[in-house]
Amino acid sequence: MEPTLLVKPPSPTASFHSEAHPDLADFTLGLIKAMLRTGYYAPDHPEARKTFTGLYEEFKHLIGARSELTYLVQTTRESRTIIIDGYDLVPLSLDQVMMRGMADLFKSKFLEFFDRWNLLSFSLKADITAEEFYSFIILMSQPPTASQGTPEAAERLTLAFLDQHILHISTVFNDDVVGKHRRLPWRVEMALSRLRRDLRLLPLYKLATPEKIQRVKMQVIDDVIRPVRTPGLLRDLLVNCDLVVHDIAVLEGAQIEREIVRSLSEEMLVATAWELVKDLEQPGTTQPKIPEERSSDEAARRLSVLREIAARLCSVGSTIEDDLLEALLREQVLPLEDLPSDNRRAVEARQLTETFLARKDQYLSRLAQIGQGNAETQLASMVHRIMPVLLRRKEYPTVTELLQAVNKARHLSPTSQVLEEMAGLLSQSVATQDTLAQLIKDLNSQNKDRRDHLVEILVFVGHRAGPRLLEAFVASDNKSVRVSTFEAIQRIGGGVLQTFLSQLPEIEHERLVICHILEALGNLGDASVAQPISRLLHHADVHVRQSALSALFKLEGAAAEARLIQALHDREGGVRQMAVSYLKRIRSRHPQAFEFYGKALGHDPSMPPETDAVLIQVCQALASFQTLPADDIAKAKTILLSALHPVQEKIVLAWFKGRSSRHSERVRAAIREALVALGTSVTN
Repeated sequence: MEPTLLVKPPSPTASFHSEAHPDLADFTLGLIKAMLRTGYYAPDHPEARKTFTGLYEEFKHLIGARSELTYLVQTTRESRTIIIDGYDLVPLSLDQVMMRGMADLFKSKFLEFFDRWNLLSFSLKADITAEEFYSFIILMSQPPTASQGTPEAAERLTLAFLDQHILHISTVFNDDVVGKHRRLPWRVEMALSRLRRDLRLLPLYKLATPEKIQRVKMQVIDDVIRPVRTPGLLRDLLVNCDLVVHDIAVLEGAQIEREIVRSLSEEMLVATAWELVKDLEQPGTTQPKIPEERSSDEAARRLSVLREIAARLCSVGSTIEDDLLEALLREQVLPLEDLPSDNRRAVEARQLTETFLARKDQYLSRLAQIGQGNAETQLASMVHRIMPVLLRRKEYPTVTELLQAVNKARHLSPTSQVLEEMAGLLSQSVATQDTLAQLIKDLNSQNKDRRDHLVEILVFVGHRAGPRLLEAFVASDNKSVRVSTFEAIQRIGGGVLQTFLSQLPEIEHERLVICHILEALGNLGDASVAQPISRLLHHADVHVRQSALSALFKLEGAAAEARLIQALHDREGGVRQMAVSYLKRIRSRHPQAFEFYGKALGHDPSMPPETDAVLIQVCQALASFQTLPADDIAKAKTILLSALHPVQEKIVLAWFKGRSSRHSERVRAAIREALVALGTSVTN
């Protein structure tokens, strides 16, 4: 029975018959025609030679930088077809490559050659010689015999390959397929089958020297595993190499997985190791087991491969990342003494971390008193070594406690050189690019407690965290996260805060967030941020303008007078009312303030009418002049008394109605109260 190879079907967009790859289509068609015509004529017949002409050159042009081109039979319950692998990133069916008529006509003829020799696949390697290429075509096109389609036919073709020393064509026959009972991915099944066959054949090539055999052996391994591009497939290939190793003389007793592992890049080794670790830690995710095979056997194979990979990583001096290193130690894959020095230090740091966490309160208490003559250097060294481990594990509450203990000790012993050196080293540990990236990523959390801890850590880092925080603020669409990010920026202060404020109108568009920021800045007490805040006095949102005015007054007090005068011209009464209120508190005698008061109470037509709330604030501002020089009091009285004078209506009915009051009763009462405060009594 022929094996069933399940290849990923073509995409819907390629489901119709079309010549999607014309060069590949032309070569494949030429190859099939060459086999057909060579079967009709002798190899030296003119028609046969005509078919051969230029076909090898066409192949060399087609293969380009690729390593090989594979044709294999795909059999399903519904149909059989030819799959071409190695040309594109995904396998292509003959139906995809050729136009409809060509595919329908030549697919069945091509399949006949596979069936004739009981052949499942053949791979043309890039470095095949012209002699091997044409010999292969001649052998494939030999007329059928009584053994057609049997293992004997496959053996006859194999012996012919050996006799003619065809090294650069790899074949897999139907009886060569291994691992059917393990339900492996088709690429892995084909790779293992081909690997077993090619390696078993190598010693049979009589003309090949041992050096040539060794080179070809490594080439075979490289060619076979190259299409196995993902860590998951490599894992399955390595774990199932026990299907290949029997009776392979060229391996000289060494396991095949060792040769494969040596051929892999460091990056692929690490990725494959992770796949194996996940399988060992979650047995339910592994491939289906052989019914008669104990799960412990499969686990043992996985451990064996993982040890091989770990040994290879150590031998090339790879610095195994901490998470993977912990997993390898947890699975007892690596002894500590075999680790490279960097990895040993990482393990020791992990062990120190466990010791610290087990007695955290005692260590924190000692740390808070480190500047008072205790064993300072040893404890400082320990803290420095465990910090990267705690950060990698995201033990943010513990990191925060540790940093707070250091800051407390620095406050108690400000001259301690050990503490200052420790603080600098800790800051460097946290400020690495990878660690900062992790912290900023985790800052985008819904958990406020977690964000609060991260803010403390980032503030400890200081200005080096500034650029990352600015990027995080711009990138986040979560208001709470942006508020936490701003908190860290605010507490770091300096140039980071100045840069942030200079960009605030462009990077933040939600009123509530801006108002929160302005309120926090107002409470900061740092007048250096007043200048960038003043830009927000022109913001489109009235609440933002009010918050900016409030922050400026908190920061500058009387020095904000010019900005308050500017706000008297705001288009919203609420802002003007706030400006008058602050001008009252500093008892401003600015000429423009007097001008505004007079026009507001006098209903100057050049100004929009003010609300009662604004006018009452104006009255209270004028009343505050009671302790100022007499000239200022006189100006205030003049404005207030003028506001009490009635106005003559300009309509006809005014002759009958008489004069009317300028203001409401509430405003008139405020005017009278202000006059009384200034020493002038008004009876009506």
